Amino acid sequence: MSENVGKIFTPIKNMDIQEVLKIADHLVFNHTGKHLDDLQKTILEGVWEGKKYTDIADNIPCSEGYVRDTASDLWKILSNLSGEDVNKSNFRSALERLQFSVSSSVGFGNVIGITNNLSLCSDRITSLENSRNGKNRQTPVQNQSESHINTLPSQDIREAPDIGKIWGRVNEISTLENWILQENIRLVGILGISGIGKTTLSRHLLEKIQTNFDYIIWKNLYYPPTLLSLIKQLICSLSHQPNTNCSLTDINSILDLEIGELLSIFYEYLREYRCLIILDNVQAILAENKLAGNYQNQFTNYSEFFRNIGELSHNSCLIFNSWEAPLDMINLTGVKTPVRILSLNGIGESAIEIFKEQNLLDEENWQELINTYRGNPYWLKIVVRMIQELFNGKVGDYLEYKSLFLGDEIINKLNSHFQRISLLEKQIILQLIKINTPATVTEISQNLPLSSSELFQGIQSLGRRSLIEKMTQDKLTSFTVSPVIKEYVKTLEAGYPQN
Repeated sequence: MSENVGKIFTPIKNMDIQEVLKIADHLVFNHTGKHLDDLQKTILEGVWEGKKYTDIADNIPCSEGYVRDTASDLWKILSNLSGEDVNKSNFRSALERLQFSVSSSVGFGNVIGITNNLSLCSDRITSLENSRNGKNRQTPVQNQSESHINTLPSQDIREAPDIGKIWGRVNEISTLENWILQENIRLVGILGISGIGKTTLSRHLLEKIQTNFDYIIWKNLYYPPTLLSLIKQLICSLSHQPNTNCSLTDINSILDLEIGELLSIFYEYLREYRCLIILDNVQAILAENKLAGNYQNQFTNYSEFFRNIGELSHNSCLIFNSWEAPLDMINLTGVKTPVRILSLNGIGESAIEIFKEQNLLDEENWQELINTYRGNPYWLKIVVRMIQELFNGKVGDYLEYKSLFLGDEIINKLNSHFQRISLLEKQIILQLIKINTPATVTEISQNLPLSSSELFQGIQSLGRRSLIEKMTQDKLTSFTVSPVIKEYVKTLEAGYPQN
């Protein structure tokens, strides 16, 4: 070991956890271009302290399975760096060998911050200087924004919920991460019925990819602002950040501009910086008593806004969570376009983790619960709580009643969905419930006074709202209604009008 390297090499056993995390972060960053996220740091800290994955998961809002999957990805990165199999049991010794190997091979001049002085490597400083002079400018897909590569992004996530526990969704997070970071997708819609986990998924995705962006903004549209108001809020969030040079006078002057000029300024932010903007509850700007995806009259200019996000050239990304997609969003999606939709289904077998956490009994009946409630984590937590309170956790005792429990919580959520649908959709869903088995389009049309066009539009709209399910068997397509939706419709005090 050279004299210079010896000055910065400290034996692992003499380090505290913060120093270890700095070393691991530095090594991973040099290999992947990404810093460790909060979950990865928590896992390393827990492993360092000799904790089991179960204990680590218990102290954070993540399932044990999600912790294991995240840890597995991290061990793979460290294994690639070291050329040996790094895992939970040999992490300490492997990290010491990695530290020594990297220090010896690159020398003191290029390893700044192995101990307490973590900073940019000299080659990254040169790259930053070149980018400021217009040289060798790289897209975010090739590299992160160089001007903020050493720091966390500036964030305005005051309207985001606290990060909640997530069950499963490893594949969904991987898909979204690939779309945004590798394919440079500009507009992403995460869709699904209430309770399915759209907001939770977005919150965990944010934690995982945040270091790839200069700015992150989260806005909740539950009480929907006009587009003018939203753009002003977004520009304020961007302009008040420390990485911009806007004075208060400049900002006030900007906010006095017309909406067209404000949009131009906003789009320029998207080009100049890499921004991640998340809009939650976008269904609030869409119309009730119409087919899915139509805007309320006062929000129709959102259509051009979303279209420009998808079509204009920039390296930022806007994610929106909604019960249904705006029609123009659907029309923009395609394999060769920078616009994607991810429709969330239930969490499947991952729901077993909910049952285990709540000490539910009669494991042989768990799958029936998952199937009945379609793996919707919110619905499942409601029914699990009831089974604990009334049946001491015995699923079999509950199932003996042959009655599907909804509770006020689920009913109130579904009330919000059903007050949005059109008369046409109400007629079709009642017909499906009456048939009581998966039905083809032809079978649904019987006894309904609808034209073919109306029938097709109504079925399509109900599917986009996640209120009916599509099934394909032996090349035959049919549609059905989930047990929860059927039970809900049966509990309505008044039937739907028939004309």
